[in-house]
Amino acid sequence: MTGMADPPLATFLATLRRSRLLDPPDFDRLTARHNPASARAFADALVGTGVLTHYQAEKLLDGRWYGLVLGPYSILAPLGRGGMGTVVYLARDRRMSAALGDSELVALKLLTNRKAEREPKALRRFRREMVLGRRADHPNVVHTLAAGTLDDVHYTALEYVPGRTVRQLVLETGPLAVGDAARVFADVAAGLAHVHERGLVHRDVKPSNVMVRPDGRGVLLDLGLALVPGEPLPDDPTIVGGRGYTVGTMDYLAPEQARDASAVGPAADLYGLGCAIVFALTGSPPFPAPTAREKIARHRSDWPPALEQVPPAFARIVHTLMAKSPHMRYESATVVQGLLAKWATAPQPRAPVNALAQADAPGRDTGLWELVPGEDLPDPSAGPGWELVHNLDDTPRSIEVLEIPPEKPRRAGCLTAGALFALLGFVAMRVV
Repeated sequence: MTGMADPPLATFLATLRRSRLLDPPDFDRLTARHNPASARAFADALVGTGVLTHYQAEKLLDGRWYGLVLGPYSILAPLGRGGMGTVVYLARDRRMSAALGDSELVALKLLTNRKAEREPKALRRFRREMVLGRRADHPNVVHTLAAGTLDDVHYTALEYVPGRTVRQLVLETGPLAVGDAARVFADVAAGLAHVHERGLVHRDVKPSNVMVRPDGRGVLLDLGLALVPGEPLPDDPTIVGGRGYTVGTMDYLAPEQARDASAVGPAADLYGLGCAIVFALTGSPPFPAPTAREKIARHRSDWPPALEQVPPAFARIVHTLMAKSPHMRYESATVVQGLLAKWATAPQPRAPVNALAQADAPGRDTGLWELVPGEDLPDPSAGPGWELVHNLDDTPRSIEVLEIPPEKPRRAGCLTAGALFALLGFVAMRVV
């Protein structure tokens, strides 16, 4: 921790005590054991023995103690940025540690009260995620453990899923082999089947919302844009979308979601699944374009990539998932899971992930590292480095609300590329 502040020892001890990171008996025992000569030396010793993280020590040496403990959660280090201006931290649930003699890691997603007051729609979306996330209970869907408000901060405690997102894996090591992609996305399809059975549509299936655990299995993340078909809609269409507005990630957006994001069904998630598989296999989304409108236009009309290096039967599965008409896709995620599972290969053993070591460093997102939990994110335009430290959502604009022009009317008697593709998708679905 060279280069960090070295305040007077008494000041550091007072800051550490105020933080509540240590219970009073532990505080007294550790100060007596180390008999510190300086604040920095004591902080280094506590980091070296695992009592503090580098992140915690840096904040304390800087005199910033607030926010490091929220209710039962000790904040260990930032994980990344979520949607809606949220920040996700790796945290330890101290209740579990006391009960089991071990630490329980969680991903703690925080939305500050100040931001919620400035942007009520962000709070409404956040609360939707709190409520809808509790419906899911499946090994291939991230678990929502708890939610509420602590010290003027709105929080959702999520299961911490170690590993790398599909997007991170592809960017770091290149496209996935067909068998690996089939295994990971068969797990995602199983998770989607559960989500759909619980009456939800995910609406944001994409590579950065699929975590690949060290054992090679896939987990679906982030129900922040989930929809309950038929639910009463808020007056503001930018909350969940509506006719003329869309919410989602444009590179993986089903054509019908661009038309009316509030009227989609499970088939929209299957389309996103197909697009995510294309990215996993090629390293590129299926319809790259400079603007959101151009991407939507390509989703509506363009043929998907040929996937020439992929076995034709597997490519037909992906292309059927991406049929322009939802009726021409597979009838359920369960069917897709079965089809993908036939192509899946056994995972290669990977070293376990040291979650804390992975998170407890500034990485490329130095702006996030400089925050204290409960502080608002600064304006992203103020400086560089706005990328995720670890996981959860590594797309800078995961939520876009955009007024979309209607599709141009089609001339009678003319079979469009989209309609032709839908027909071929239907035929392919019957022969796969």
